[in-house]
Amino acid sequence: MRPFEGITILDFTQAYSGPYCAMNLADYGARVIKVERVDGGDQSRFWNPYAANGNSGYFAVYNRNKEGIAVDMSEPEGKEIIRKLYGQVDVVLENFKFGTLDKLGLGYEEMKKVNPQIIFASITGFGQTGPLKTNTAYDNVIECMCGFMEMTGFPHLPPLRSGASVADSYTGLTMALAIALACYDKKRTGKGRRIDVAMLDTMFATIEDAVLTYALTGKQISRTGNAKPREIVPYDTYDCADDFIAVGINDESMWPDFCDAIQMPELKSDPRYATNDLRCENFESFTRLMQDVFKDKTSSWLMERFSEYRIPATTIVDPVDAMKHPQILARDMIIDIDDPNVGHFRAFGIPVKFSGTPGYVKKPSPLLGENSCDVLKEAGYTQEEIDGLIAGGIIGTADAV
Repeated sequence: MRPFEGITILDFTQAYSGPYCAMNLADYGARVIKVERVDGGDQSRFWNPYAANGNSGYFAVYNRNKEGIAVDMSEPEGKEIIRKLYGQVDVVLENFKFGTLDKLGLGYEEMKKVNPQIIFASITGFGQTGPLKTNTAYDNVIECMCGFMEMTGFPHLPPLRSGASVADSYTGLTMALAIALACYDKKRTGKGRRIDVAMLDTMFATIEDAVLTYALTGKQISRTGNAKPREIVPYDTYDCADDFIAVGINDESMWPDFCDAIQMPELKSDPRYATNDLRCENFESFTRLMQDVFKDKTSSWLMERFSEYRIPATTIVDPVDAMKHPQILARDMIIDIDDPNVGHFRAFGIPVKFSGTPGYVKKPSPLLGENSCDVLKEAGYTQEEIDGLIAGGIIGTADAV
């Protein structure tokens, strides 16, 4: 059995953070039943990039391994469908605006009446408490608000958003961990849980040295580009003759090897740079020196030297080249998927490698309403009742939507 086999999740999420959470749980064996609107489904079905047929690749990649149903939850019959499903699942996952399910009469208190052991997991921008709890947020707002953006970029240039939507992915992974913990606790105690994970909380918890430095010294610090001059030197990205090189050492024992690798053994005992503290103190002059050292050397020569002396280093790799990297390929981090929404495409693989029971992609993303009939039959609906719900527009099926 895979780690999450036997766990069923009713997934109301859309966009990125919630679907990413549910995808990770599904990759490791959870049964995820994705609930979408009848009229259009998950908003990410309309997000770039599009396949040749006009369907969203974004939706396809983050909704693999899920079943899909389409339900109009504004109607009494739709609400009743959801209540029946509450009695058959272990976890409910949602990332609606604060209070949305409560307004529909389908919130946590209602769930507990149907299934006292339910785990009810909510992802929002700002959480279930606090003055901003009713506000909507996306990745760029959260990155800016928590201090992450202010810490990203070069000091003489404006703050930068990260290149990927890290507030969404970090929050999705945090919720996946929370659900795993709640499932473990439920196995021990028999009790369900209400889980509240906020994007702002998650990202604020990643602001490592800025918060720590202020707490210990009262000093405010800001962005430092690709370097870490307050902690580790060298740890930076340098121009060489034909490329950029990222290189770093993480303890003093690596300093002599770094000096030998760049053929400057005299730096080992240089009074300005002999220790990490000295190099941090003299960061600007050290950086100028390294820029002079690197600029006339090719990336291949530098990489050969750093490899010889076992110094962590790499040239800059763009995402398309990363897809072809032998280490990425050796780790099965590129997989091929045949998807009914977008056709054949290549996607990222599964990062956690379990022995014996690895995660796997057992099915592609669902068509809108693809599994509505099967899931309702499991919930006790007859074919005649299902036909009536389809005719009344309460549920959608892949044939009808």
